[in-house]
Amino acid sequence: MNLVTGATGRVGTALVRQLRAAGQEVRALVRKGSEYYWLNDTGCRFQFGDLRDPESLSRALQGVRTLYVASGPRLETRDNHHGNVTEAGHRALFGLARERGLRRVVLLSCLGASRVQGVRAFEARLQAEHDLAESGPPFTILRSSLHEHQALDLLDRAEAGWGPSGGERPLNPIAIADIAAIAIAAGSGSSWENRVLEVGGAEALTGAELLRRAAAAAGRAAPGGLSPRLAQVLSRLGRPVRRYAHRLAEDRAWLHEDLAVDGLIGARVKGGPLSSFDQALQDAVAERAAMADPEERERRMVHPQFYATVYQPGVARLGDLPSGPPPRRT
Repeated sequence: MNLVTGATGRVGTALVRQLRAAGQEVRALVRKGSEYYWLNDTGCRFQFGDLRDPESLSRALQGVRTLYVASGPRLETRDNHHGNVTEAGHRALFGLARERGLRRVVLLSCLGASRVQGVRAFEARLQAEHDLAESGPPFTILRSSLHEHQALDLLDRAEAGWGPSGGERPLNPIAIADIAAIAIAAGSGSSWENRVLEVGGAEALTGAELLRRAAAAAGRAAPGGLSPRLAQVLSRLGRPVRRYAHRLAEDRAWLHEDLAVDGLIGARVKGGPLSSFDQALQDAVAERAAMADPEERERRMVHPQFYATVYQPGVARLGDLPSGPPPRRT
């Protein structure tokens, strides 16, 4: 059995789908109320739990042999942040993985964790890496470059005037499908046990070129964004805008730090060529457009009832159905 944390996230969803396509059993750790029902068509099993609740993690790990960790807050809140999720939550998870004698733990981290200082998200991921390495179970740590949806998020924020402009240092963006494929290959291969792998796409772009490519895929003009100096100043602000400052610091690092990586490493682990990042951007733009259209979203909607694994899109409306399992009958 494979357990995927962060299963409803972008990379986690790709992991679940690729594992199921390969015929493997998958248990997805999901929170009640999350949009886990979009995975119903995969036939995966759902385990309701939370990284902030160690007891739920213990239940989720029963019978698990391989753990894929793709969890972490996209935007910190008062109750859901890098301290209690990325650090404390993962530390508890890795300790339980050691107790259960898991065959392998694959942690999805990022390139910035080892290369950039002063960014809260990267520091928390680096701490999670250290906790995993010290916890005992065999592991693989995958530090990946940013993916197509992150590039579009950066474009949105720069266009809105509260994200940084692009810089001239290199990075190698990589498609989500490749991140998932590399993680699965690394998790099943003895060659990658107890190793840290840094992976990115085959093509090196500057931060400015990344935003231009994302804008072209979206049919929009390349944005200006905050100047590097202003972005740096704002990223150091504290209360009451600390969460915004943390996000801005991370954005600035992706667009202005040297995050280049040898694209051949990811291809070698995956066992085949990497995807075109421009095509990945176009597919992501099309997906976002479809999900923004209420009629198209309804047509694509996976039946939200938690026990459904065979469904017909459009047979139920989201608001009419429960957000989690019904209460236990006594």
